[in-house]
Amino acid sequence: MVFKMADNSIKMLISEENLIHNIKYLENKYGKKILSVLKANAYGHDIRMVSEMLYDNGYREFAVARLNEAEKILENKKITDSRILVFESIGTEFFDIIKNNTSIEVSANTFPELKEFIENGISPANIQLKIDFGFGRNGIVQEDIENLKKYIEEKKLFFKGIYSHLYAVEYEEGAELVEKFTEIVKYLGKDRFKMVHMQNSVGILLFGSCEMMTHLRPGIYIYGLQEEGFFHESLKQVFRLEGKIAGVRDVSKSKYLAYNLKTTLSENDFSYAAKIKIGYGEGFFKANEKSYCLVNGKLYKILLITMDNTFIEADELIKEGDNVILYPDVSKVRKDTGLHICEILPIINSRIVREKR
Repeated sequence: MVFKMADNSIKMLISEENLIHNIKYLENKYGKKILSVLKANAYGHDIRMVSEMLYDNGYREFAVARLNEAEKILENKKITDSRILVFESIGTEFFDIIKNNTSIEVSANTFPELKEFIENGISPANIQLKIDFGFGRNGIVQEDIENLKKYIEEKKLFFKGIYSHLYAVEYEEGAELVEKFTEIVKYLGKDRFKMVHMQNSVGILLFGSCEMMTHLRPGIYIYGLQEEGFFHESLKQVFRLEGKIAGVRDVSKSKYLAYNLKTTLSENDFSYAAKIKIGYGEGFFKANEKSYCLVNGKLYKILLITMDNTFIEADELIKEGDNVILYPDVSKVRKDTGLHICEILPIINSRIVREKR
């Protein structure tokens, strides 16, 4: 039996129109193909929903962090001819999965790892090489490049791709990394790689037109999210977290609200408190206390977040059933909570239904 969600529940609404708009905008502006990053449940938007939206609009190339994320995408039987790059290293116990599924591509994050893939029969057509420039996470180090060249020439290897990562750097340093990566690709032989990519979302803004790259690799940009100080005005936000006011109480004669003294929640002696059905049990952090939500076009302060409910400082204008929007301005999320929006959205769990809008 399927139960219909109550009308006053909170939902995350996902805009297919805005998602595709963002990808097409990046494609047209920079003249590159897009490798969409869907890790962390598509940055909290729902990996199954987002991958299907992309697939239905003709996109077949995705990237994720973990093997089980690729498997979630492939649970959708209509997604048959996609290619999914897994960033993180894969243990030998999963090699058979890779060999038996041409949709999944592995990342060779060290030179020994590459040799292990080849020696265990994983096709280079399903391998992408990652080059490390001091990011401190993973990748084939520059000291191994000469031996890497000898190895791939000896084995006559041709790969699906080669990539690196632009971390938080100044423009001049980023330009130097792009140049170093370009030199390595040329040294190894660009014709050995079908796909060459380096730019994450901020890297796209700074170096999106680099001639060497065949693809751009946006994460937050395809969802219309932005890094502070790096804005694309044409991107449109994909998610909307909204629902209905579940109830309003006159608390003018109460000393407490839920588990707390009213005097600890607000400097105002508030008379009304409105309840919405989301709490830290859904992954709505208590860090959101003292931030704001939007009700009937007016901002109201969030007073208290419990496991199952959130209470806002209301007035006599708010009624049960009124529409409420959480995170009405994502550019203010870090100021209000101390957290980046990308730290917040992936934590919102399956108790909050994702729906296409």
